Formats: sequence, structure tokens, C-alpha cells
Amino acid sequence: MKKILLLTIVFLLISLGYFSIRIFIGYRNGYDYTVMDWNQDGKTSIGEIIDSSDVGTRQTIVNGIECVEYFAYKDGLPIKIICPDGR
Repeated sequence: MKKILLLTIVFLLISLGYFSIRIFIGYRNGYDYTVMDWNQDGKTSIGEIIDSSDVGTRQTIVNGIECVEYFAYKDGLPIKIICPDGR
């Protein structure tokens, strides 16, 4: 019984450490919370902050306006594009 309890505690501590690191990395990217709202439901969840650790930015031109494109590191596909005029 003590061995199962010890393994459970170790597993929980490792999981807590992993998710704490992912949240820290997502937060450290410097994205505003409104930008991290990847599903655009009006609120930024912990999951979206964690997802931010796998998102990069690059400059792009849309209709002659310089915008910021957020893309997934895993495949390079765009997630969202934000332009200075709000488009």
C-alpha cells in the first residue's frame, strides 16, 4: 500500500512539474492574454497558455499591411494573424 502511495505522489509531482514548466514557457513567450485566446471564445484558459509554448510568431504582409502571424511549431501552419488595424 505504501509503495502505491509513494508512486502516486511521485507521479503527481512529476506531472505538476511538467505542467508548471509548460505554463511558464507559454507565459514567458510574451504574448498578451488576448492573443493567447487561440479559440477566440473571449477568455484565455490554462490550456491555451500551455499551448502558447508551442506557438511562434513571424511577420507577414496582408493586403499591403505588415501583420503578425502566429503559427504552430509542429507543422508551421498559421493559427491566427493579427494586423495593426484589428483585422
